[in-house]
Amino acid sequence: MNKSPDFLTTTDLLAKYDVLIDGAEVHGIICGMLCGGMTLENQDWIAVLTDVANNSVPFAPELVTQLRALYDATVAQLTDVEFGLVMCIPDTDASVSDQGQGLILWVQGFMLGFGLHQPSLDNRSADIQEGLKDFSEIARMESIEDEDEDTQEQLLILIEHVRVIAMSCFNECQPARKAMPIETDPTVH
Repeated sequence: MNKSPDFLTTTDLLAKYDVLIDGAEVHGIICGMLCGGMTLENQDWIAVLTDVANNSVPFAPELVTQLRALYDATVAQLTDVEFGLVMCIPDTDASVSDQGQGLILWVQGFMLGFGLHQPSLDNRSADIQEGLKDFSEIARMESIEDEDEDTQEQLLILIEHVRVIAMSCFNECQPARKAMPIETDPTVH
């Protein structure tokens, strides 16, 4: 499985250059654009990110390099036959609250990016429509305060659900996927 540039590195670099979103949200936007149907060859995504995340102020070269690495890793993961998407959110070493907040911001970013390429869901499958309704609910969630083992387990299940929905969106909406055979569809049990 391919690994994304990590959440802390990306978040720290965004903060270094006074960009007011974190690694989870920026990765969510990138995933949303790709899963919403932006072609893999489209390189306008960096301009879109500067518009929505930095008031159209160009990113510093160091940050562009990091974002390109994140984008390239994301494309590799989304096109992997193993369904290897790794979301750029706080890992399990972080508090449950931080992980939950990262998931909420990732989903909010995804919804933004997806909406840029899929303004209507009328032609989308019932599974995608239902999955994006789930995303809307997650995006409106309050922070998670409980740090117990049950909450951690529920959060891990929710993270996997979000990952599967994102992959399903990519498989259905991505023009490049129409040319690729799909071995199996991911399912949540």
